[in-house]
Amino acid sequence: MTLAALAFEGLVCVLLAAAAVMCWRVDRRLRTLREGQDGLKETIASLNDAVDRARASLAALDRAAREQGASLKGDVDQARRLCDELRFLGAGADEQVSRLSGRAQRAPAPRAAEAPPAGAAGRRLDPLKAMR
Repeated sequence: MTLAALAFEGLVCVLLAAAAVMCWRVDRRLRTLREGQDGLKETIASLNDAVDRARASLAALDRAAREQGASLKGDVDQARRLCDELRFLGAGADEQVSRLSGRAQRAPAPRAAEAPPAGAAGRRLDPLKAMR
């Protein structure tokens, strides 16, 4: 064996050792990647579970919103009926006030210096003045 052949074989040994080190590093990285895939699979499974729970929660919220909407609609309808009833009672009270103020106007007319107030305020004050 000549010196050149020995140097060539030494170079091949060094390159073979470098290739072995590189294969070992690649194997470690591939193993880490496979372990990461297992973690990724677990993450995806937990995300799927979270999505399923979110869908169930949204369905429950939708159902609750519909129920509350129906309940609120019933309350609004009842409030409108009560408002109409109060308007009816108020109109009856206005009629009674008008009737009572008609009786009061049979009393002597007010003096010229005491002119009655004009407008709605005057109409509201008429029954009070008649009661004096």
